[in-house]
Amino acid sequence: MGRKIVLSADDIVFLSDLYQFIGAAIFDPALVKIVFSGRQKGQPLPWQRITIRPVWLRDRQHWQFSYFDGRQDFTKNYIETEIPARLDEIFALPFRNWMIRGVGEIIEARLSKRGQLLVSRRAEPTVIPNLAHDRAKKAILTEGVDIPYLRAIGIQTADGRVKVAMRDKFTQINAFLRLLADVTPDALGQGPIRAVDFGCGRAYLTFAAYHYWTELCGIETHLTGVDRRTDLVEQNSRIAAALGWEQLSFVQSSIQEYKSPLPPDIVIALHACDTATDDALAQGIRSGSRLILAAPCCHHDLQTRLAKLPPPGAFGAIWRDGLFFERLADVLTDTFRTLILRLLGYHVDVIEFVAPEHTLKNVLLRAVKTAEPGQPKAVRNYLELQDFWSVEPYLAQLLRGELAAIINKQP
Repeated sequence: MGRKIVLSADDIVFLSDLYQFIGAAIFDPALVKIVFSGRQKGQPLPWQRITIRPVWLRDRQHWQFSYFDGRQDFTKNYIETEIPARLDEIFALPFRNWMIRGVGEIIEARLSKRGQLLVSRRAEPTVIPNLAHDRAKKAILTEGVDIPYLRAIGIQTADGRVKVAMRDKFTQINAFLRLLADVTPDALGQGPIRAVDFGCGRAYLTFAAYHYWTELCGIETHLTGVDRRTDLVEQNSRIAAALGWEQLSFVQSSIQEYKSPLPPDIVIALHACDTATDDALAQGIRSGSRLILAAPCCHHDLQTRLAKLPPPGAFGAIWRDGLFFERLADVLTDTFRTLILRLLGYHVDVIEFVAPEHTLKNVLLRAVKTAEPGQPKAVRNYLELQDFWSVEPYLAQLLRGELAAIINKQP
């Protein structure tokens, strides 16, 4: 089962104590990962997040450092002797939040607004790998089986093995495909399917969806990946062409500016930052898409506007603690999105679609259009939440006309 990190977090009072703890914990066999995030007020920071985790490469222990700048990850692997120098570089950066995840536990530290270091340690359910044969049945893609597109996007080696550095991505792909299996083809018939993946990035999941629908389900699929970065669009287009996937295309565009030639049946937005998720949801809603899959990333818009308002009722205590306030804003943002979708006729499931040790961005909104817009309970739930917080979420601003038309019809 493994063991917990045996180092004591009780003596961490100053940043120097925390850095010393991290320097020892990184070599602990029970370590799952270490995450640095958040920026100290008024301090420039080149990275939104840095994640460190142990990996096994070329028959030797390494540590993978993943640097995320808000648009893409830069990943480097280091051996033990290289770690101290890399850590010193990170410790010199003005991060505000730290998380050390071990087997069955999480240790968190953050700097308060007054510069006080606050440390907590809590138990987490221990995930024990299940290697029984029924686990394999749940996986859409099977490790050890050569899948050409996985080789093309750098997940597999030539002999069908999953690369060590890409194991989390392989797990995420399988989790995503299981979600697709739950709703397609039943919700969409036998095709053809028209789908758009907004903010597709390197398109790991875009390629996975196309492979699943066309090659595993036999459904004619027209899928477009949309991203702002020209280099990624060109790279993804080359891979699709090399695979002979003529109905998979990539377009350089922002989400707001993209115009689909035909209304998409499916809209996907996985880890689009802040209000980009709302832009994608609005595109799907206005297109009448039958299925919308959105995994929100960072949340800033609602948080910024709530900070300018007096806290309602007894919520002042949450306003005083930045981390709690951020998490409350995150929950409220996604709750508003869920209620708006339900008000507009979608059945919405809120899902943890992959275990948090594989990605922190693991909440997914799965919306299937099943009813007429304007169900009284859905309207009432949305209006009650909006009235209580005295704020109009960004998605509601985008859909102001559509929402007003429905709400004004209510008795």
